[in-house]
Amino acid sequence: MNRRYAVLVGILVVVLSIVLSIGLGLYTFKRPQPVPEAAMPVYAYADVEHILMSHPRYSEYHRLELEYNAMVAQYQFEQWNYSHKAAAEGPVSRQFAAVDAAGTEALNQELKARIALKENELNHGLQQQYEKLVQEKKKTQTVISNADNLKIVNLRLKLQNLMLTEEEKKEAEEELNRLLSAAGTDVKVTNQTAAEIDAAMAPYREEAKKTLTDYMATVKAELEQRQQNSRSAFDQQLATIQDRPDPAIWNQQWKEKLEQQERQMNDVKTAIMADIREKAGDVAQEKGIDMIFGEYAGIGTAIDVTDDIIAKLA
Repeated sequence: MNRRYAVLVGILVVVLSIVLSIGLGLYTFKRPQPVPEAAMPVYAYADVEHILMSHPRYSEYHRLELEYNAMVAQYQFEQWNYSHKAAAEGPVSRQFAAVDAAGTEALNQELKARIALKENELNHGLQQQYEKLVQEKKKTQTVISNADNLKIVNLRLKLQNLMLTEEEKKEAEEELNRLLSAAGTDVKVTNQTAAEIDAAMAPYREEAKKTLTDYMATVKAELEQRQQNSRSAFDQQLATIQDRPDPAIWNQQWKEKLEQQERQMNDVKTAIMADIREKAGDVAQEKGIDMIFGEYAGIGTAIDVTDDIIAKLA
C-alpha cells in the first residue's frame, strides 16, 4: 500500500514537471519582443523666390520679363487705339458730310450776296455816268419835255441794269417808247438824244459787265479754295483715323512676337530652376535631408537651407 502510494506520487511529480516546462516555454515564445525605434525623416525649407533672384542669370531673366511686360502693354495700347479709331471713323465721316453740305450752302449764299453787292455798286456807277451824259446834253439841246423827263430818265436807268430779264427789259422799252411817242414834236429830238446817250454808255456797260464777270470768278475761286482747305483738313484727319493695319495680320504679328519673347523668358527660367534643383539636391545629400519644401507648414521643425543653396549657386 505504501509502495503504491509512493509510485503515484512520483508519477504526479514528473507530470507536473513536464507541464511547468511546457508552460514556461510557451510563455517565453509568445512574449512580445521590443520594436527598434524608427528614424524620423529630416525636413528642410528654402525661400525659392529669394534663391531665384540670387541666381547669376536672374538679371537676364528679369530683363526678358520686363521686355515682355512692355510688349504686352504696347499691344494693349495699340489695340485700344485702333479700336477707338475704327469706332470713330463712321461718326466722323457722317458729321463732316453734314458740315460740308451746310458749308457748301453757306458759301453759295455768300457768293450770291457778294455778287449782288458788286452789281449794285456797278449799277450805281452806270447810273451816275448816265446822269452825267444827260446833263451834258441838256446844256446843248432840248432832251425831252419836262413833263415826262423824270419817268423817261428812270426807265433809261432801269434799262442799264445788267440783271434785267428779257421780259422786264421789254416792258421798260415799251413804256419808254410810249412816253417818247406822247412827247409829240419832241420825239425826233428825244430819240436822237437817247441814241447818242446809249452809244456813249456802251463802253461803260461793257466795262461794268467785264468787271462783274471777273469779280464773280475771283470770289468763286476764293470760296472754292476755302471749301477745299476745309476738305483737305478733314481728309488729313480721316487719314489719321484710317491709318491702322489689317486686324488679322496685326494680331498674328503680335502673337508671334509675344510668343517668341515668352519662349526666351521661359527658357532662361527653366534653366535657372534646373540649376537650383540640382544645387538643392547637393545640399540635401550633404546634410542628410529627406525633403526640401518651398513653403513649410508642417508639424515639427525644419531647417532653413536657403543660404546653403545660394552659396552653391555662386
